[in-house]
Amino acid sequence: MSAVLRLRPIVHATPTATGLHVRGWRSSFTLDGGKGLWTIWERLAGPLADGVPPEQLAVPENASPAVARALELLIGQLHEHDMLVEVPAEWINAEWINAEWGGDAPPADIASWLESVAPSPLEAWRRLRAATVAVTGEGALAAHAHRALVAAGLDATLRPGVGLLLVSGEHAVAAGCAADVGFAVAPGPVADVVADAVAVAERLAGAPGTPPEVLAALVGSAAAHRLVCAVAGLPDPSTEVVDMWSDVPPTGPPHQALLVARLDPLHAEYHPWLSAVRPQEPNGTVPEVLGDRELGPVPTPLPGDLPQLPVKLAASGDAIGFGTTEHAARLDALLRAARVLAPDGVVLGADRVHALGLALRTAVRHLDGTAVAEDEWAADPTARRWWKAVTLRFALPAVVEVTRLGPRVVRAVVRADGEELSWAVEAEPADAVAFAAMAAAGRAQAGVTEAVVLCGAAPFAEPDGAAAPWTNRDWHWPYGLRDGEEAFQDDLRALAADVKPVHLGPVLEAAGLVAFAVREDGR
Repeated sequence: MSAVLRLRPIVHATPTATGLHVRGWRSSFTLDGGKGLWTIWERLAGPLADGVPPEQLAVPENASPAVARALELLIGQLHEHDMLVEVPAEWINAEWINAEWGGDAPPADIASWLESVAPSPLEAWRRLRAATVAVTGEGALAAHAHRALVAAGLDATLRPGVGLLLVSGEHAVAAGCAADVGFAVAPGPVADVVADAVAVAERLAGAPGTPPEVLAALVGSAAAHRLVCAVAGLPDPSTEVVDMWSDVPPTGPPHQALLVARLDPLHAEYHPWLSAVRPQEPNGTVPEVLGDRELGPVPTPLPGDLPQLPVKLAASGDAIGFGTTEHAARLDALLRAARVLAPDGVVLGADRVHALGLALRTAVRHLDGTAVAEDEWAADPTARRWWKAVTLRFALPAVVEVTRLGPRVVRAVVRADGEELSWAVEAEPADAVAFAAMAAAGRAQAGVTEAVVLCGAAPFAEPDGAAAPWTNRDWHWPYGLRDGEEAFQDDLRALAADVKPVHLGPVLEAAGLVAFAVREDGR
């Protein structure tokens, strides 16, 4: 049986004032070129809905240059956005399927779904028909999962058990449902999904009681959907989220995606899960993952009712974070909250550069040096701004001691009434004073008594307008300082004792956090 190219059933097009817009499963595109594009689309889409042999999907030789160009663009975009699928011409014909491999033809709705999402619908259907699934569970949760699996064409057997566990060969999905919240973990080996399910249930702490039918139906069907996709070799449903404004095809969640469904109001969405048994490589998404509102190991950092001038503040539980922007404050709050999950006596950073920078600064902070004159930093607008915040806005009887520890290593310490409020170590006197003064101001603003340490090693988000030719350091400090951080750390190593990395465990390390052990005696 010969193969044909079909337009995936999920693809739809609408005319625009200057052309057309075509939407698919995971992406879309827009073509401009006049209203005639819609006429060309209608003449192309009709045959593609029935199927066109691949060699016939080409520009006719007698087409005018304008039509030929439009057809080339349309066909090229359909291929590029995976809106065409190759199938046998009669792959849903029961007699042909039975003659080819002794199987059943898919129902029309399943065939349409596979043509919409599968790279090879026939191969996906073969996998589904060959699979057997053991559904272990109880109540409505298991019943709805079993019903969804059978509807998708799988041979499923229902067994009594606690929670919900779906197993088919090497693929398994676990789920759970309380009276107010349910979840479905990512597919994987049985032992892993069971361990994740136990940990997730503990994290969500759902209300005890029998799950409502509607919530059980949602969770059970979602778990079945994830298993069906795994068995058929299809992308996991968590990758289907598309930002239709940017039309960027999703690359999948940064960490294991876990579906969380809640009852009031009824909704379900995927959240990143930092698994202790299935850790993934970090990818720089610390705020989003570590403080996820459903599954993060620390509370979501939010400004809340905290004052926001002159220092930006954010709270993650009882931990207060400080920064020049909300992003910086949220990241700082997350790191301070995560310290309770890390071993004692370590320096914790958002990534290796940040953690190593903090550790090396800590290692040299007690070294002796030579005093730096005030005129080496007082003329800098940033240092002056933050020092005025300490002495004028908060009226602290503060003094700052600035000491050069090495050729490019400067320490600033802020004290008030003999108490050390903050310290900083940077390459330039102005930066050291600015960080130390900002930390002291933030401490007074938040009303906290513990030490606050800020530095140029943190990964600062690029501010709006940072690249504008008329902006300078005063507009977006401390953005840009990190560019010279690795060179600065070479200077710190020349003065510091060895700092050693510390294992944080799979959860914090999957979030991208790094820790170093350090002695504060400079040896």
